[in-house]
Formats: sequence, C-alpha cells, structure tokens
Amino acid sequence: MNRMLGESISLLRSNYLNYWSLLLLPAVFTVRIDLSESPTTTHLLLRFLGFGIALIPFARVISHLVDHLSQHLGDRYSGVLSVGLGNLVELVVSITALIKGLYALVVISVAGAVITNCLLMLGISTFVASRQAQYVTLQSTSTDLQARQLMLSLLFLAVPTVVGLSGGVTPTDGSNRSDAFALYSLVVAVMILLYYLLSFVLQLGTHRKLFEENRLPDGTQSAGQIKRHQAQTYGVGSILIAMIIVSVAVVLISDPLVQTLQDLLMRTTLNELFVGLILLPLFGSIAEGVIAIGAAARGRVDLALTSTVESSVQLMMFVLPVLVLLGWPLGRYLHLTVPLTALGCMGISVLAVHWITENNQLDWYEGVQLITLYCLILLGTLLL
Repeated sequence: MNRMLGESISLLRSNYLNYWSLLLLPAVFTVRIDLSESPTTTHLLLRFLGFGIALIPFARVISHLVDHLSQHLGDRYSGVLSVGLGNLVELVVSITALIKGLYALVVISVAGAVITNCLLMLGISTFVASRQAQYVTLQSTSTDLQARQLMLSLLFLAVPTVVGLSGGVTPTDGSNRSDAFALYSLVVAVMILLYYLLSFVLQLGTHRKLFEENRLPDGTQSAGQIKRHQAQTYGVGSILIAMIIVSVAVVLISDPLVQTLQDLLMRTTLNELFVGLILLPLFGSIAEGVIAIGAAARGRVDLALTSTVESSVQLMMFVLPVLVLLGWPLGRYLHLTVPLTALGCMGISVLAVHWITENNQLDWYEGVQLITLYCLILLGTLLL
C-alpha cells in the first residue's frame, strides 16, 4: 500500500508540477473576493471564471493518468473508467443543485454536458485526429455499441418527457413532495440503471472478445499495443489512487464554482438555458475534452470517442437516474423529464454523432460539422 501511494505521489508530481499549475492562481485570488455584502456582477463573474480556469490543470493531469492506465487496460476499458471519474464533477454539481431545489438547472446542465461532449469535444477531437490523414478508422464493435447506447439513452429520456407533457407536467418541474409522476420517474430511473449495468455484462463478460482491440491482419499486435507492453511503468493501483486524489480536488473546486453560478443567475439577466446548456458544461466537460483531444492528437481515436460519447451515455443512463434516486431520501423528487429545447438540442447532437460514425470512419470535415452545430446552439441560447 505504501509503495502504491508513493508511486501515486510521484506520478502526480511528474504530471502536475509545471507551468500548467499557474492556472490555479486565478482561483486563489478570487477566493479572497468578499461575497458577504452585496457582491457586484463583476466580482461574481471573476470568481466564476477563476474557479473554472482552475479546473484546467487538473483535467490535464487526468488525461495523463488515463494515458498511463490505457497502457495496461487498452483504450476501451481505461476510457470507461476515465468517463466515470470525469462525470464525478457533473454528479456532485448536480447533487448540490438538487439539494437546493434547482430542478431545472440539474436537468439542463446534464443535457448541456451531453451536447458539449458530442458536438464540441468530439468535433475538435475528430478534426485534430484527421489533420494528417485522409480519414481515421474506428473499432467497429465498440463504435456501433456506443452509437446505439447514445440513441437509446435519448429515447429513454424522451418517453417520460412525452408522458409528462400529456399529463400536464412541466418538463422543468420537480417537487418537494412525492406524487404520481415522481414515483413513475423513480421506477423508470431504476429500469434505466439496470439496462445500463447490463451493458457492462455484455462488454466485460458475455461478449468480451468482440470488444478487445483489433489485431493486424497477420495476427501481430498494433503499434499502440506494443507501446503499452513496453511502457508499463506505474501499477494500475497507483494510477487509480492518483485519479481519485485529482477527482476529489476537482470536486472541491466545483462546489464554489456552482455556488457562484447560482448567485450570478439571481443577480443578472443571464439566460438560464445558456448557462445550463453552454456555460456550466464547458467547465464540467474539461476533463473529457482534454482526454479526448489529447488522445486524438496521438492517433488514438477510439479513446477519444469513448471519452466523449461514452461520457454522454453515462450522463443520461447513470448520472440522471442516480439523481432521481438520491432525491427521495433528500425530499427532493426530481422528475425524469427534459425541457423541449434541451431535448431537441440533445436529439440533434445524438443524430449527428450517429451519422458520422455509422461507416466507422472519420475525417476532418465531419469534425467541422459537429463544431458548426455546436456554434448554432450556442448562438441560439445566447441571443434568443
């Protein structure tokens, strides 16, 4: 145990003690801003940006840790683990908002994270990966499953939304008391969670061989696999401990970030849809973005796809249902519905990802398509 802890500290030092650490300084300065007596909008905005920028170096460390982990487990399985740690930020942020009864912000921010991952982060990753090649090839089995899971997760949220609308339930509603739709949301959340867990039985159990990384036609290993066998410096336990330490630090920064955002919403005329769909997810999705873009730059597109698409699936099939379950003992009964604008934007994002990955190849022009769609959503929520 002491050896693993020592390796974890060494790993964090080698990846963190550099000029990227200077990005923590804005957060240090903004902590000193006194918010006890009628803070100005400028003070709140500076504080929000300071904590948001402070997430960047931690996200960079996570990307390096994922790279070390993939040397042991391969892109597919290390990507799934990194997704869970990356979404820890969104989960804690959403729990904080749920406790305060901010039901709309909870659901909209999850939808925004899906849009940011699928359009902006995947779009940039696709463009970066294809800049020196005519196209890049994806691992067909994993890509097909991820695309299907992404589409199904959207449908699983669309059905309760439609049912709720027919029953007169506003999609941004939650409740401080148990009612019929809250019970329906709870049952649906459990069903979605069970379905999501069964996907791991498929990937890691019954059909494991189908999801293993492809070998070359002659049966030899790919260059990426050879690299992993030659570079196993740190143990898996040490890497996971380091990941947990960094994730806790990210959570500690995210809490005041959300509190400041809530103060901004109360004191300014910022559009809640813009804040939930665009602004907050930009910081919450930094970890996945850094991992995906860094992996794409090294030609590891399957890891980039897992870090973005798998993260989106987990947000809809795990994070949101878990929030519904956690709300019951807290007396906050979250309805499993999505505002129509957010649901429509998510639908556009999911269709775009499904369309560009259906032939298991990506090129730079498809990356531009995703980025352009994201810009259209950004402008629409900001200006209207």
